[in-house]
Amino acid sequence: MTITTTKLVDTTAHIIVNSNGVGSETDQLLVDVANSNEASSEPKVSIANIAYEILGTGDVTVFFKNDTSKEIIINGRGNYGLKPNEERIKAPIGDILLTSDSNVTKYNVVIEAQKESGYTNGWYSNNTNNRWYLWC
Repeated sequence: MTITTTKLVDTTAHIIVNSNGVGSETDQLLVDVANSNEASSEPKVSIANIAYEILGTGDVTVFFKNDTSKEIIINGRGNYGLKPNEERIKAPIGDILLTSDSNVTKYNVVIEAQKESGYTNGWYSNNTNNRWYLWC
């Protein structure tokens, strides 16, 4: 079985995705950064928050496609990203992936990614006078 994801929010500031799946999944697409709203070339996001429920005794690993050195390993029930000692994972260009080990029976993960760079972020061209405006 492969991961099931539902994009809940995709604004100029962040992307929130709800996902669920089972164990023994490898390199499953969790957050499609490249195809998110207002992405230009080389969009970068940071992992700001992960709320999770992992059933079974196994681990789920969340990581950037192009940089596995910044992975987050989660298990049980909890939250990553809101505590002072949990740094925001950022900088890599690429999608966010998920791998679940064979001891996971089921998982539910809600992840919030903040858009950092490589997005238009509300800058639009006004064709009538060729000036740029920031729409808030």
